[in-house]
Amino acid sequence: MTTTFNRALRAGLLLSTIACASIALGDGPAKPQYGAWGLDVAGGDPRTKPGDDFFRYANGSWLDKTAIPEDKPGYSLRLAMTDRTEGRVHDMLDSAAAVVGHEPHDIQGKAGAFYKSFMDEKRVESLGATAIAPELAAIRAAKNAADIATLMGRTNDDFYGTLFATFIDIDLKDPKRYALLVGQAGLGLPDRDYYLKPEFAAQKTKYQAYVGRLLHLAGWADADANAKAIVDLETRIADASWTKAQQRDPIATYNPMTVAELETLAPGFAWRAFFTAGELAKVDRPIVAEKSAFPKLATIFAATPLKTLQAWMAFSVADNAAPYLSKPFVDAWFELRGRTLSGQQALQGALEAWRARRRGRRLWRRRPL
Repeated sequence: MTTTFNRALRAGLLLSTIACASIALGDGPAKPQYGAWGLDVAGGDPRTKPGDDFFRYANGSWLDKTAIPEDKPGYSLRLAMTDRTEGRVHDMLDSAAAVVGHEPHDIQGKAGAFYKSFMDEKRVESLGATAIAPELAAIRAAKNAADIATLMGRTNDDFYGTLFATFIDIDLKDPKRYALLVGQAGLGLPDRDYYLKPEFAAQKTKYQAYVGRLLHLAGWADADANAKAIVDLETRIADASWTKAQQRDPIATYNPMTVAELETLAPGFAWRAFFTAGELAKVDRPIVAEKSAFPKLATIFAATPLKTLQAWMAFSVADNAAPYLSKPFVDAWFELRGRTLSGQQALQGALEAWRARRRGRRLWRRRPL
């Protein structure tokens, strides 16, 4: 496989990484290696006046000299460090996989067995879409919108998509405690503008073709018609969603309330089933981010035919799982996520580079799209 693990497999990768790191450290005290450090004066461009373009003044020479790898949309010092770290982890896991027995009993063997199992590409190719058959079966079995909301609640530990994202973080107004944060989600393209602005029409068209392609690969009925219905649904979601500028307001996005108050704010969505499925049933004070968008999103959800919701969930599963499935899924994913949306020319490392670009990096050199 040439991509990194997604959230459904992070726990296992983390255990493997820790295990192999423990193995490496257990061989004896390692001496730290220090490279050059400090302010990189040579990376600046003294020909540029700081008052005209300080970024160019500080980083211009580095930008001119640095080549962008073919498998990334841009490059940065952080990504260079990540590449080196991942290379070392890869070597450790390869070594662990080479010595694993039939039934490993120590931590090295378990790490190697996990890695070897995941890297069995012949097995991946033979499985095809059957690897996500349980998720697709659960979606087909949904009898109403509440059942769909229940599946959405499992988004943090499975491949299911969701209209509302949940995560745990520090409570900004009470930093001694953690809080459950709930925010808008539901878009397959990077931002609402891709659905609403004419300059992104080409990307939106390719996205609809991609939706149809994944539904075909997953064996979902009426793939092309459902692809149009899914993109139309996401366009309505985009129109109801807050802009990036609105989301940067820390006051507007801090709206603590009880679950009962959330049900009153945004009826039409099965909030308790959603939280219960996400093992969040005991949370009594979620903090809502895009408050005025929630009633609109819940209304859109309630008004959408079950058939469309099921197709959207099936696509979300195939989309989230695509980099880890057989080659047709990987190729379709890369053409849309890697090449079309990120400007990458090669697959290797595409997923991590795409994530890094979305997070944003200092000293970031981008490909023109």
